[in-house]
Amino acid sequence: MLVKASSITNLTDARYFAAKEVAYMGFNLEENTAGYLDPMYMKAIREWVQGPRIVGEFDRTRAAVVREAAAFFGLDAVQVTQTDGLSELDGLEVILYLHGTTNPDSLVPVLQRAASVVSYILLDFSTPDLSAALMGTRTDAWKNLFAEYPVLLDVHLPAGELPELLQKLKPAGLALRGGTEERVGIKSFDEVDAIFDILEGWKISG
Repeated sequence: MLVKASSITNLTDARYFAAKEVAYMGFNLEENTAGYLDPMYMKAIREWVQGPRIVGEFDRTRAAVVREAAAFFGLDAVQVTQTDGLSELDGLEVILYLHGTTNPDSLVPVLQRAASVVSYILLDFSTPDLSAALMGTRTDAWKNLFAEYPVLLDVHLPAGELPELLQKLKPAGLALRGGTEERVGIKSFDEVDAIFDILEGWKISG
């Protein structure tokens, strides 16, 4: 199962996720947003890791500027939140970030428009109420949606509940997040280690 590490801000996270052989490693390059990382630091971090495809994560940046940034910083892929201008990113590997919803039907028109351009859709279900919705009364609808579109799920669930979700919904992969260090070079990975222990049987691959 494919894994994307999102919002990486430090070398400790980057080396950890690279060692776990994640397919993608994302850096928030949208200025004036939480978790923004100066591209200079991104460049320094990426020199220490090998394997993952490097993703520049953008929010409201225009597609033309995203394309320029991808070329200038040598990005392997870009993540965007807006569907307007997606055609301008043709030729790039694109991940489309969308907020989760309790109604899978509402996502279909957006996914249909984006399908020809994007490689993956990252659905953010990281709030507890949205994560719970995935295993609610519309499970079959979510399963059908994930069977048709390549979805990476960002969910807020205890690791022990992931096997049931993965078995029922079968997404293309998961999105996991980086975080702050306790101090430079020091951080606990107990929670994410538990997730990777579960994913081992799902053959993480890029």
